[in-house]
Parts: sequence; structure tokens; C-alpha cells
Amino acid sequence: MTMHRLEASQKDYAWGSRSAIQDHAGIGTAGEPLAEIWYGAHPSGPARLEDGRTLEELIRAEGPAVLGADVAERFGGALPFLVKLIAPGQAVSLQVHPRAERAREGHTAQLADPSRERLFVDPHHKPEQILALTTFEGLVGLRPVDEAAEVLGRLDHPLPRAARVALVTGGEAAVPRALALLAQASVADVDELVALARPLAAGEGDPAASTVLELAEQYPGDPGVAVSLMLRRVRLEPGDSVLVASGVPHAYLSGLALEVMANSDNVFRLGLTAKRVDVEESIANLLAAPAVVNRPHRPAGSDTGAPAEFRLDVHDLGSGEVAIAGPGPRVVVRLSGAGPIRDDSRRIALPQGGAVFLPHGSHAVAEGSGRIAVVSVPAT
Repeated sequence: MTMHRLEASQKDYAWGSRSAIQDHAGIGTAGEPLAEIWYGAHPSGPARLEDGRTLEELIRAEGPAVLGADVAERFGGALPFLVKLIAPGQAVSLQVHPRAERAREGHTAQLADPSRERLFVDPHHKPEQILALTTFEGLVGLRPVDEAAEVLGRLDHPLPRAARVALVTGGEAAVPRALALLAQASVADVDELVALARPLAAGEGDPAASTVLELAEQYPGDPGVAVSLMLRRVRLEPGDSVLVASGVPHAYLSGLALEVMANSDNVFRLGLTAKRVDVEESIANLLAAPAVVNRPHRPAGSDTGAPAEFRLDVHDLGSGEVAIAGPGPRVVVRLSGAGPIRDDSRRIALPQGGAVFLPHGSHAVAEGSGRIAVVSVPAT
């Protein structure tokens, strides 16, 4: 089967950068927010093929021939991953994705009881990986208990004081309670925390206090500002990556990155948003283990909790060409530079930020300059 050029689905969420994706990929309107472009088959925004069909329609029509029998059977006939470029112009909502077992159980319970609130969009978890294309910053994962207690102790306010006491007396088992306390902050609480953080940020350059001020400017009075005190701030340089397992709280702040994730839309929010906030379900899915940062990126292995849904490989085209082959479907994105990609039947120009879909059994060669990302499904 031949490869397909992909036209990305564009997402103009208000938090998107007004220039990052436009400048990098030549997609979107300059000066207008463009948060993400999607190269995948998710029904909320499938990429489009040159013949007018969507990638979702191609996979639905041709099934195992496109995915391979193994991938089709393991993932219910769907492409198990979604590839994006993501460009926060301001903080993205502070969120937690459900873990696999809870997603299955929650979705099944909803189907069995039509009166039950629809919290789970699908029965899948959503691990994800960020590969920085520019300097990229985010709040990713919880601080160790001792560090979180120390940060909370710098702010003389009843809310962080209560969260700190919970951590000091209860240790790691008290993390959910401490986080829940901060997530219940009122507008007045947040305003008071900002007032306390301001001299710390100015005088001592306290990073946690500076983050409080940054987030409060974007989301005044939002409880996510208080929750940020317990989260690690991660700074990735181009070529670095972070693997965010389901259950790890995170909020991306700035920069441009390739994002690969399991093909799910399950999200629970702790703050930094005008959308629904669900503290109870976020806490129920909470994973205290840190996110895995690789400097530079390397594909996730069994030692780093590799997702079953995707594998991200990055290739440097310094040698002039890279062969891409193997079972299962692949999405290839040119991260930098330009040049063609060819298979046995056609040759497609692949500019920076462009992508193609390689069906199961395809063999292609990428040429030109720069780097490419190849997203595939790991073998069992």
C-alpha cells in the first residue's frame, strides 16, 4: 500500500501561540491563536488525505490492511496514537489523564447506567510524550514530598500551611489530601498567595513564587495557581523529551513541541481553565511517580514505562537519507529542514512541519536535510 500526505486538523484554542506553528510549519493564520495541529485519526480532528477522505475514514474502510492484523486486533481496528504539534501561548489547563484500569471501569459503568454522569469519553488511558522543538516549559509531575513541604513552608498562609502539615505527618500517602486542599483554594486564597509570593519572587528569585505570579496573571483567582506549588517545573531544550504517564499531573506553559499520545480524549482538570474542573476524579487517578525526562530524547523502553500505543523515534538526515520500514502503521513528521519522502510508487515533498501516513507493509525513504520523527506502534 502506498503512503499518504496528511493535511493537519487545526485547533485554534485560545491558549495557543499566535506565531509558533505558523512560523514553523507555514500552517494557520499569523496573529491568530493556533494551539495544536493534529496528524491522526481521532474523530475530534482527523487529518485529511489528498483524495478528500480523512485518515479515520481510510482506516475504517480498509482496517487490517492499513493497520496490520496485529495492531487492528490489539486496538479495536483504530489507530492507537495521535501525533500533534503543540504551541502554548499561555498555560494549558492543569490536567490528569485516567489510568488504564480506571478508564475501562469508568466507561463501562457509564454504558451500563444511562443516568450516570458522562465523565469518561472513551475506555482508554492517555500516556503522552513531548519532544521539544524550541525551548519548552511545563509543570510536569509532583515534587518529592520533602521538596513540596519545603516550598509550601515558604508561604505563611492557612492553605499551604495545612497542605504542608498533611505532607509532614503523612508522607507520600498524604499527597492526594494535600493536593486536594490546594485545589479547593478560593479566589481570595489565591489573591493572598499572590501577595505573599510577590516579595519572594522579587527578592530571592524563588522559582515556585515566580510561577505563582505567572499563572495568576493568566488565570486570576484560579485554584490551579495554588496547586502549582506542588508541581515540578520542567524546562526542555530542543531535542529533549518528557514521557508523561497516565495519572501524572501536568500543565504545559510555553514553547513548540511534537506531542505523541494514545488516541484518547479522556481529561480531568485541576485548574487553570474556564472548563469543568473535577478535583475528585483527578485525585483518584493521581500518579505520584515523576515524569521521565530524556536529554536528549530516546525512545521509551520497558525501564521507563513505555506505552503500548506508540513509540517515538527521531532520525537525523545528516547522512542524506533514512529508510523507514517495519510492520504496523507509521506517521512521519519532518521536524526541521526539507526534502522528499518516497516509496515504491510515489515521491512526496515533505516540508518542515509536514507529515505523511505509512500504512502497514509500506517501505519509504526520507531524504533531504534536518530531522524527522517516526511514530509507530511497538511490537508485542
